[in-house]
Order: sequence, then C-alpha cells, then structure tokens
Amino acid sequence: MTESAQPEKPDVMLLPSSVRSRVALGLTAAAARGRFELQVCRNCGAVQYPPREACGGCLGSILDWTLQDGAGELISETLLCHSHDEFFRAYLPIRLGLVKLDCGPTAVVYVADAVRAAPTRVRVAVRLDKAGNAALVAMAANASDTPLTGTLGLLLRIPP
Repeated sequence: MTESAQPEKPDVMLLPSSVRSRVALGLTAAAARGRFELQVCRNCGAVQYPPREACGGCLGSILDWTLQDGAGELISETLLCHSHDEFFRAYLPIRLGLVKLDCGPTAVVYVADAVRAAPTRVRVAVRLDKAGNAALVAMAANASDTPLTGTLGLLLRIPP
C-alpha cells in the first residue's frame, strides 16, 4: 500500500461503536471489574456467548453471570485489513480469531501479537475498548495480565 493510500487520522476523536444490547452490559460490567464472566443457564448449565436473553440450549430465562477461566483453543484466525468503521481504519491490520472455549461456546476475539498461529491453546481475557465496552482478547495460554502491546494496546484500555 502506498503512503498516499493510508487513511488520514481525523481531527476529532473517534470511538468504536458503542451499540450493544442491554444484556451485553453484564459482560461490560464484569470487564470494568477485571473479570471474565459469561452467562450460565440456571436450568441446564450451558455457558452462553454472546450474551443473550434466553439459553441457547433449553430456552431457560435465568442466566447468571459466572466467572470463567478463559481457557480455550484458537481454532482459526484472520487479519482484518479493511474496515468500514472509520475508528478502526487507523489501527489496521488487526488480528482476529475464533476461540473454542473449554467451557463451551466459541467466541470472536482480538488476538494478541504473542499468540502463535492457530491451532494453539490460549487464554481469553476481557478488556474495555476506547468506548468503554467489553472486548475479548486471546492471549498466550501462559500470559499474565500484562498490558497489551502493539495495535491492541492502542485499541483497548489496560486492565483495572
């Protein structure tokens, strides 16, 4: 890509989209406390992701936010090189992936630079993005909760 093809940084501060469902605010509230919590159905015990109003397994309506360890396997990944969202253009390329969590669901996540290519074991953590919403990040399985570097360090806030 030539230098003239690079997107210009706008004069105003842009934020990632803040449109989230009411139920997704539970994930954001947990992230603000530095906890990775997902909904667990009180009826059948299924872990839910993304957050929802009813269990995807039994349609039970009582879903409790429960702490998760984030262990899982990065099963696929891609490099996002284009975005229609103006905020993300200045941060491209962004590494994204799918993680099959040991607790059940598969999640779309940002992938930290230190993570080996898929398939590999990872630990998913939750961070707040610049708009204050929860964002999932796959880190190396043995990584500590150190601040993220590179593009992800710019996109996401440091843990509380």
